[in-house]
Amino acid sequence: MEVFNSGKTIIHFRDVGPRDGKVVVFANSLGTDMRLWDKTLKKMPLNIRTITYDKRGHGLSQEPDLEFSIVDLAADILELSEYLNLRNVTFVGISIGGMIAQVLASKRPDIISKLVLCDTAVKIGSKDVWDQRIGSVKKKGIRSISSSILERWFSKHYISQNLSEIELLRRMLHNTSSSGYIECCRAISNADLTSFASSIKQPTLLLVGENDVSTPPILVEETSKIISGSELKVIRESGHLPCIDNSDEFIKLLNNFCEN
Repeated sequence: MEVFNSGKTIIHFRDVGPRDGKVVVFANSLGTDMRLWDKTLKKMPLNIRTITYDKRGHGLSQEPDLEFSIVDLAADILELSEYLNLRNVTFVGISIGGMIAQVLASKRPDIISKLVLCDTAVKIGSKDVWDQRIGSVKKKGIRSISSSILERWFSKHYISQNLSEIELLRRMLHNTSSSGYIECCRAISNADLTSFASSIKQPTLLLVGENDVSTPPILVEETSKIISGSELKVIRESGHLPCIDNSDEFIKLLNNFCEN
């Protein structure tokens, strides 16, 4: 177990691979922890150093007791990157992880050299939608919304054909702290990252599942138009988490981007 205490929060992370290799950092989605990337990590080249972590209130990282923003979440991984003395990083972020990535790449181009934004946007959802979800979690807990969340992550066909995997993902969601989930919802609700995205100069690949209902392809395409020189790829037969439901195509696109 690897732990970083920034003085603001305690972050659980994993740092694997050669210290002289290329560095890829992964930021996971709302309601998941670093295990979201297990399928991806198994197919990464052996010469790549990979870093995964649990954001505030997720996985083993510390539960929050105060409100925070996407900028605060980006500061967490920035401080971890400085602690690990990282440079020339390819940063991969999915959903809220992709929002964190936009802020980090904009603020610290000296650390982030390439960017992969998965199923994310400069603005996700409306205040009413997020307020409703926050209210449900406050009143009834995360378990009360888990089935609806899983149906937003994956197609009904994928769920029916992968019941054991879905059950593990459900447990991962259930194990997320309510305070961590709620504060991340609030951070997403309050965020409009247009100014950050418009200043990104690094090579950027945007990926989105063709059946994503949380961040539909048209929404991700709008974000791609804000980031100068970015490239958009739609992953077929995939929903909000292509690293899970179409991991072969996801890792092929990721590895091609990292190698170039």
